[in-house]
Amino acid sequence: MNTTRNIQDLFNATAYDNTGDKLGGVKEIFVDDRTGQPTFVEVGHGLFGMSSSIVPLRGHKLAGDDLQLAFSKDRIKDAPDMDVNNALTPADQNEIYRHYGVADIEDTERYDDHRGRVAGGAAGTGAGMDATETGHRTDHVDHTDRHDLTDDNTLVRSEERLNVDTERVEAGEARLRKYVVHDTETVEVPVTREEVRVERTPIDGEAREGVLHRAGIGEDEASVTLHEERVTVNKETVPVEEVSLQKERVHDTERVTEDVRKERIDVDGVETDRNFNGRDKI
Repeated sequence: MNTTRNIQDLFNATAYDNTGDKLGGVKEIFVDDRTGQPTFVEVGHGLFGMSSSIVPLRGHKLAGDDLQLAFSKDRIKDAPDMDVNNALTPADQNEIYRHYGVADIEDTERYDDHRGRVAGGAAGTGAGMDATETGHRTDHVDHTDRHDLTDDNTLVRSEERLNVDTERVEAGEARLRKYVVHDTETVEVPVTREEVRVERTPIDGEAREGVLHRAGIGEDEASVTLHEERVTVNKETVPVEEVSLQKERVHDTERVTEDVRKERIDVDGVETDRNFNGRDKI
């Protein structure tokens, strides 16, 4: 069952891909001059929504402020770049349709266009078709009827937009280096040694008979060999630790502030509260 909506609802929506992954806000809407139906939207994505892509509205669903598109985020991010400040040419439309492969996808959503029309049938041309064969082209949505204005009474309002991206650069180098330091270690080592102690034993009785053969007057001597333990030191090299360098990614957020220029339009001699390009009250 078709539901009629207002094109302004698209401007107020937040875009999601076909899996529900959030993309960003709707920046521009392109409508079919012949049917008055929106055919493409420019949606923001990436860091702070500064990048954008043009996406066909075929197969989309609008529920409240949620615009679910029929394509994955990766395909949307890889969409061909187009000049959003000008109308899409037939060649532009065909290139976009080929990128998204939307030959067999139709829209069920219907919108009141900015001229109060509600058109039936699928909007836009099919993939691989020449848009000039259907007798229509696609223009930016605007809340003033640009189609009824001439170049003499029309101003083009422009503004600068930040395109923020990241690049991978060398930030430094880490290396491992071995070097030798000298230290002193003190170890307590237990050692033993032999000492001489003189013992005197009186000889009497039966003990005397046992040493008579050694008794005599004259010079003589006796000796004993003494032993002791001495500390010997040697060194060996053994592995004690392995040290390596490992890289890991740390995610952080940097705030980017830049001056941008925007044009504003004043109207003299006309009382109006109409909304130029959907954003700036005059």
